[in-house]
Amino acid sequence: MFKKTFISIYFLASRVIVVQLSSDKKKIVKEATVEIPPGIIENSKVIDEKGLSQILKNVWTKFHLKEKSVGLILPEFSTFTKLFKLPKLRVSELAEAVTWQAQEFLPTLPSEMITDWKIVEKSLAGFEILFIAVNRELLIGYVKASEMAGLFPLVVEIPSVGLARLTSEKGSGSFIVYTNFGETLLIISEKEKIFGTSVFYGASSEQIVKTSQRMLVHYKDVKVAKLLVGGNEMTEELSKKLGSALKLSSEWLQPQLVNLESKEIQQFLIPISQQFGETAEPMDPTSVNLLPAALVDRYRVAKLKLQIWSLTLTVTLFVWISFLITLGAYLFMRESTAQLKSSMKVSVNAQKRQEFVKEVEATNRISGKILAIKKSHVLPQKILNGIYSAKPSTISLVSYSLDLDKGEIDLTGISSSRESLLAFKQNLESTENFSSVAIPISSFEEETNLLFQMSFKYKPIYTVIPSQPVKKERVINDN
Repeated sequence: MFKKTFISIYFLASRVIVVQLSSDKKKIVKEATVEIPPGIIENSKVIDEKGLSQILKNVWTKFHLKEKSVGLILPEFSTFTKLFKLPKLRVSELAEAVTWQAQEFLPTLPSEMITDWKIVEKSLAGFEILFIAVNRELLIGYVKASEMAGLFPLVVEIPSVGLARLTSEKGSGSFIVYTNFGETLLIISEKEKIFGTSVFYGASSEQIVKTSQRMLVHYKDVKVAKLLVGGNEMTEELSKKLGSALKLSSEWLQPQLVNLESKEIQQFLIPISQQFGETAEPMDPTSVNLLPAALVDRYRVAKLKLQIWSLTLTVTLFVWISFLITLGAYLFMRESTAQLKSSMKVSVNAQKRQEFVKEVEATNRISGKILAIKKSHVLPQKILNGIYSAKPSTISLVSYSLDLDKGEIDLTGISSSRESLLAFKQNLESTENFSSVAIPISSFEEETNLLFQMSFKYKPIYTVIPSQPVKKERVINDN
């Protein structure tokens, strides 16, 4: 569902920062920092969605941005993070276990929050989970403003996740101090783990140092080996003070970009960090994405409609081309016949007549093939309707592949049980249009929520093409 290229938008109380990297992630293509007037965002919450959307529209117009897919970065102050452990469970059972565990420490009712999580460590004892939550109403404000601006949010995350991503290759515990545009963010992390965060505004260097010391004492069980600093307002003097007070060697967060000076990189550090991440749907156990589930479903339906429209357009063009070729062949034959009659009136040349007859026969063969192709043409909607008619309600289709030349169909999806998957197979086999339904045995490994693959043939197309050798594969047969 998700594409890999997008533009990052970082929302702060008084400004919006926009960054787009090149496809190879080595340089910035576009960047912008725009101030937000008072009354648009207050206490990390969007008060004026229409006003914020207009600001985003102006940014896209002024800086000639073409890409509409975006990643949103919410203010850190608006979110809640927690690192906890779970015993060894099946991956399919983790989601329910995380939900129950989260209810013990969420500040409000789960229905008022949008949450996501990812596995940050696996061991023989179980899993370590990074859990993130944000107020539903607060998040929807940023998403709606982006949609009103004609943009398509693909991923939503928070600054601490992005900054931790920049340190994931360090291999040991890190204490991150990031200060930019009056906001200071303190993070204790180790690779993808975030043990704790603290955010405050307008603090002096002395306050930053004291808060950092208290935070290290609080998380004394974490082995912190490196002090990482960043942000447009971080100075060499403050970096040295922190290193001396915390007794850690300091190092600047410095992603490698070829077309920006170090100072400019620090200003755009957080949206740059999001660009290095992989976009994945919410509830993917390897990533964090706070995008509302309803929006994901809407994108999926829109993408399916686009695929069907593209297939229909392709088939329509194919039919019209076939028709034009047939019409051209007919006109050619008519013109050739007229020329033949005219030449026969002048003189009968047996050799030329024979050559002409051969050309007509070749044209007839081509026309016959074209008419046969046209006769075997089937609209993809008809095939999809047959599949959905046979599909039980307990099965969800994730993706499909139609080969309209060979009549071969491949499906992937999720079944609530083995019985439902077998019922789907039997329903397809009982129809007059589908045959050779095959399901790999690996699709039956789980008892519930089976991620399955299925392949079968569409008879009206398959029966009119020459038989070809089929790749053998071990399958489940319920007969």
